[in-house]
Amino acid sequence: MSNLDQLLEGYKNSCDIYRHIDLRLLSNENGVFRCKAPLNKQTKNHVNMMHASVLFAIGEMLGGMVCSQHIAKPEKFQPVVRDFKVDFKAPAFTDVTAEAFFYAAQAVEMNQQLEESGRFDFQLAATLTDDNGQLVAETLGSYAIRNFMGG
Repeated sequence: MSNLDQLLEGYKNSCDIYRHIDLRLLSNENGVFRCKAPLNKQTKNHVNMMHASVLFAIGEMLGGMVCSQHIAKPEKFQPVVRDFKVDFKAPAFTDVTAEAFFYAAQAVEMNQQLEESGRFDFQLAATLTDDNGQLVAETLGSYAIRNFMGG
């Protein structure tokens, strides 16, 4: 089982919505974070386009992927969403891929601040495109990483 498959199984076990929408993880390497939701019975709305909630979910999921990849002490620190904005650009009549970038230097800063102050806040911008490469949404998530685990 690949690293992405293991991560996905963990996400699906902790939050059933990802199983319901058949979330797929495509990348968490070299600063590129990418996931995909297929257009199907579970993800489409009443006019057969991707439901807005699914676009929200896959855009927001990228922040979790960043944290899963980079938090040095996940047994202690976990992220929560502070704010999340979706700017819908076009209807999605195909599968949708969400993509964001978070680089090694940012991860170093994250872990330094967590060690020093026990907190780290960051924003993550993402683009969501359909299978034809058309931009269907842009998202901006604000995340807070704290010691929610009590360790």
